[in-house]
Amino acid sequence: MCVSCVLRRASQTKMAVVWLVAWITFGGLTSSRGFAQSALPIPSESSLSATQSDENFEVLESLCELARSQEMCVYAISEIHNGRQRTVQIQPASRCHNIYSVAKLFVVTAIGILEDEGKIDTEERVYPIFEKKFPTGYDAKWERVKVSDVMRHRMGLDHPGFLDIDAEDPRTWPTEDFLQIVLSHPLAYEPGEESVYSDAAFYLLSRIVSEKSGQRLDDFLTQKLLRPMKFAEYAFSKCPDGYPMGATGLYISAEDMAKLGQLYVQRGVYDGKRILSERFVDKVLSRGFELHPMSDAHAYAKGGMNGQFLYLNMDTGRVIAIQSFGADIEQMTRRIIEMDR
Repeated sequence: MCVSCVLRRASQTKMAVVWLVAWITFGGLTSSRGFAQSALPIPSESSLSATQSDENFEVLESLCELARSQEMCVYAISEIHNGRQRTVQIQPASRCHNIYSVAKLFVVTAIGILEDEGKIDTEERVYPIFEKKFPTGYDAKWERVKVSDVMRHRMGLDHPGFLDIDAEDPRTWPTEDFLQIVLSHPLAYEPGEESVYSDAAFYLLSRIVSEKSGQRLDDFLTQKLLRPMKFAEYAFSKCPDGYPMGATGLYISAEDMAKLGQLYVQRGVYDGKRILSERFVDKVLSRGFELHPMSDAHAYAKGGMNGQFLYLNMDTGRVIAIQSFGADIEQMTRRIIEMDR
């Protein structure tokens, strides 16, 4: 690994806070390659370098060449196409990495599973969910916030990046009760009107999942999504009260990250089992619930801090997952769009 990559990776450790919890859940004790081959419903191949040309993975091979030629600090790229998956590790690194804001799509999926089970309605209001937990003197506009407003970052906040553990030091916040930090915050805008991107929205959704399911987000996702889809290992960053942050801090492999894209490409079905309804898949794509359209009307993507990227094309069926530290995602995206026809 190049010296700059080592330095960059070392710098990531500064965001660890002693009272944030990351609970590692192992999917098995077999080797990473053996586990992936037995767990995936599609043939999976792992390699340190893409040495064999395969037109099925021509996009993957081109991206690997681009990353190497431009000396990008890319850890791994995984592609699913035509019923097969290949993952290439470019830089020596641990298998799992923080996917930062790509974690938000996992929270959206959890909300979808709950809605499919009849336990939540994305158009219901947030206030009754937390009625007994709102502080005295809360902003009355909170009573008009809908779950879908929170999912679209339109709940009325005017503070971009609010409750961002990757950019702020939580030790400086006024309390360790993150829910109170969110619910006591005044809303500058009428709910549903202005879009202001913040991690506070998805911490709130993490707590909504807990209120509606009776389980914390990590336990709910493990039972309903991660184990059924045979994720190998995973970890969640949590608040001092033990609730996953939701917006960031999900540690998984590029191979498993691609599986979520495949779930949407297959319209909610994975390995012959329906996990998410087609109705909710359509809702995610049409309303921009963390999957945003690309220049191709059938392609969508979700990005994360420091060069995490998930791409899927509903027409070609191709899924690309990239894990990196500071890779030129704009350049890599152009390459994907040029080739994925």
